[in-house]
Amino acid sequence: MENQLTDYKLLLDTAVLAGQIMLSSGAEIYRVEDTIHRILSVSGLKSAEAYVTATGLIVTLDNPDMDSMTVVKRIRSRETNLNRIAKTNEISRKFCAGEMSLKEAFSGLKHMEEHTCALWQKNICIVVVAAAFSILLGGTIADGIAAGITGAVLAAVLLLCAKLELNAFIENMLCALMIGITALLLQALYPPLDADMVIVGGIMPIVPGAALTTAVRDTLQGDYVAGGAKILEAVLKAAAIVTGAGAATLLMRGVGIC
Repeated sequence: MENQLTDYKLLLDTAVLAGQIMLSSGAEIYRVEDTIHRILSVSGLKSAEAYVTATGLIVTLDNPDMDSMTVVKRIRSRETNLNRIAKTNEISRKFCAGEMSLKEAFSGLKHMEEHTCALWQKNICIVVVAAAFSILLGGTIADGIAAGITGAVLAAVLLLCAKLELNAFIENMLCALMIGITALLLQALYPPLDADMVIVGGIMPIVPGAALTTAVRDTLQGDYVAGGAKILEAVLKAAAIVTGAGAATLLMRGVGIC
């Protein structure tokens, strides 16, 4: 019986870890619950339940002949990482199909949790995304280069905010503020620049588009609590970005730059 309990505990830990990775990577709530249920169903126990919210999860395994086991996990930070979601789904499918052992599944998830993209890779992506969106939305090559510079500023501000452990609203507002100031300064140095295109490109890496999409999908799946919470989160992020960009314009206008 002790070996069985150990296996059940590892199974529970594997399911929780999979849910934790998916939730922190921006997956929909219903998708997280479905993945956890599929992993736990391998146990064959009478009761295997998962309750997931936008900020945490509760998972329980129970059977008449054993004490119930419950794990509660708090998710403190979230980002959009579709690659981690896809890899977690792949491990889950292989495990449920019998193509991977429980220990291999847990080891694969643990390795994925501990090994994320390097900071310099994320920063390069921010710069490229900012420049690309500026050009894609109608800006010139010069606007794209300027937006890439604002992207570099954004990466630096995000790093600073992470060290200071600022909340999401203040972080997004400061990011938009610095993007706006940088764009207007660049326009003052090179008047042909379209500051609007530069600002739009610069803020695109922090626009909560994916969060809003998952919120709508959760709502359509009937999870109104999680969907409503994510919609509110997306609205607050958008409000912070608008506030920061507007404050930058007012500030630079006040000093006579724009």
